[in-house]
Amino acid sequence: MRNFYNKYRSWLLLSIAFVVVPLFFAQRSFLLTIFSLVLVYNIASLGLNLVIGYAGQISIGHGAFLAIGAYTSAILTVNLGVPFIIAFLISGVMAGLFGIGLGIPSLRLKGYYLAIATLAFGVMVEEVARSWQYIGGAVGFRNIPQASLFGISLNSELANLYLIAFISIVIFIITDNILKTKTGRAMKAIRESAFAAQSLGINITKYKMIAFITSAVYAGLAGSLYAHTINYISPPDFGLAVSINLLAIIVIGGLATLSGGFIGSIIMVAFPFMLSRVAIPMSVIFGIMLIIVVLFFPRGIAYGLQLLSLKYLWRPYTALRRKLHKGKKEPGKFIEVHGKKIFYVEVNPQAEKTILFIHGNAGSWRWFKPALELLPETFRGIALDMPNFGRSDKIETISIEEYARFVSGFLEELGIKKVFLVAHSLGGAVAQKVLLDKPETVEKVSLIDPAPPSGYVSPPEVYGAAPLMMRNRGLLRKSIISTMPTRRIDALTEQLVDDALLMDSRCFTENARALEEYDYSDKLKGNETPLLVFLGKKDLIITEKMVRQFEELMPNTTLKIYEDCGHSINVEKPVLFTEEITQFLKA
Repeated sequence: MRNFYNKYRSWLLLSIAFVVVPLFFAQRSFLLTIFSLVLVYNIASLGLNLVIGYAGQISIGHGAFLAIGAYTSAILTVNLGVPFIIAFLISGVMAGLFGIGLGIPSLRLKGYYLAIATLAFGVMVEEVARSWQYIGGAVGFRNIPQASLFGISLNSELANLYLIAFISIVIFIITDNILKTKTGRAMKAIRESAFAAQSLGINITKYKMIAFITSAVYAGLAGSLYAHTINYISPPDFGLAVSINLLAIIVIGGLATLSGGFIGSIIMVAFPFMLSRVAIPMSVIFGIMLIIVVLFFPRGIAYGLQLLSLKYLWRPYTALRRKLHKGKKEPGKFIEVHGKKIFYVEVNPQAEKTILFIHGNAGSWRWFKPALELLPETFRGIALDMPNFGRSDKIETISIEEYARFVSGFLEELGIKKVFLVAHSLGGAVAQKVLLDKPETVEKVSLIDPAPPSGYVSPPEVYGAAPLMMRNRGLLRKSIISTMPTRRIDALTEQLVDDALLMDSRCFTENARALEEYDYSDKLKGNETPLLVFLGKKDLIITEKMVRQFEELMPNTTLKIYEDCGHSINVEKPVLFTEEITQFLKA
């Protein structure tokens, strides 16, 4: 259940909002109609965003596809007596067919030429609708019935709004899934560089057509909903001004964002009604708004809100979560090492053989909690919070050498003469240094997706994202989950994220620098200490080439690679991990 909620949380919250919010306006039918129109234009703009925002093409005749969908649905329901749901689907198909007809010749064009071609198509459709008397001509098409389902007419505005909201969410989900597939990735590649995309074997014409046809289908469906919401349509409802408004919606709301169309629709559709009594002309208001957006939010309001959320809106919640978690009691102990308190958790204290578990960056002892619980009674298991992490004290110097000095001091304070080291990620670098400093103490070493002997250079974007993660638990949570892609999200996951919040704020960037500053290759060369290295093929941080360095340097290295595992086998497959290390340590 938790996994389902985490996977579909955004859609569930959106669905709840679409159900609950209209209830507050149930007696105000005019506002419900405005909300319905916002969602209708959102559907149409979502399709246009596929063409412009994701596929990088220009279309300014999109109102024509709205007209095709609206008039098709009106003709089928009024003149031919076709049920609404069938007319609705046929409207999308009809608009898609016209999209194919326009797309085949037009998508050979680029830039302004494509814009002119779509503009001409939009003007043509408007003039045909104006002169064709069968569909009302310039007077328009009247007496279009309300939408109905299974013979039940949705006469109330609230029922009609719920229908449109349901369709909007379905289209949202379909679009989101399209963008996550090969098709969506191909569209984005074409947008960035058609030449580069073609050189990678992407069929540019095919994916442009898919974007254009999908966009036309969305507009046709939106047109059908528009006709059955207003109950009257005419050629000016789908003219050049509407096409320009749809373009303004995605520019103001945000190109290449799912939420951009919704935000833009609220501004372009709902605001005119809210500001109808203002003396300033609407053209002036929207003109000023466009200038502000282009100057200060060049990628749209949705992108601006996303940045605002990343930088500021999460801060209060993150600070509160950090404070509450810090106040919780943990089942562990403290010991003083070099004048600092170090927190650790221990199991099987009477066992003769001792395993010391060393966590990675943004980690804590809890990353080895599953292993501690599964550890045989013949092994004494100790997992610590290194200084600057979890509940241990902070230290001034941030380096692999300093962390290793405290780990060595920790072993001395506990009187441990012989130890097996098991370390994860950054902890792997610390374990290498401890091995070099105390070779007489370390019997065997097991490393989980470790930093390599030559050091690890972080991508430049890490330094930009790190300060955001420090103040944004949501972003930090996504980062941590990405390191264990095969583990289901549960209570332990949330605890690991909360533990990461306790890390010294400097470490979000300085730990990355510390990993770049060491190189133990020469010192480890020829070291005969038995070493077991784990690597998950789904690891996005450590590569096979990196861990192969251990094989080249240390003759007693055993490398185990798991296809269905990420960066953290210790929490992704704890049973397998515990069995492997106990067998290795017993050998």
